Amino acid sequence: MITLERAYLPDRSATLGRLIIDDTELYTLEPPWRDNEPCVSCIPEGTYPLQLRDSPIVQRTSRGVYPEGWEITEVPNRTFIMFHVGNWVRDTEGCVLVGENFTWHWKNGPTVANSVAGFNRFMEALSQRGFWDIEIRNISAC
Repeated sequence: MITLERAYLPDRSATLGRLIIDDTELYTLEPPWRDNEPCVSCIPEGTYPLQLRDSPIVQRTSRGVYPEGWEITEVPNRTFIMFHVGNWVRDTEGCVLVGENFTWHWKNGPTVANSVAGFNRFMEALSQRGFWDIEIRNISAC
């Protein structure tokens, strides 16, 4: 089981998270909660299966290193929610960005930093098997 503990920023600019996969800890950035609207909202808390699949966004953001990536499936009224490389909320496209830590950009707000390295660690941690479940839960606000 993978756990994503996340908090909604009070200004509703983003959702920050801590992703725990066995002994690996990474950080995530998602859009704020906007009623689960595709492409602009994070998804509801819950437990979901992950599935490995071909993904143009993963291939593009990993510069061809990974032609496939992990999709969060069985989310009500949503599809193609991928984990991928990116730094700012505008990079998410409703997906989950993975990185090694958080930073704050004076103009763009919250960012996930070292995203390429974090995504590589994410893919390595999940390479142990072909199927995972993820539990997404809210923690107290930042």
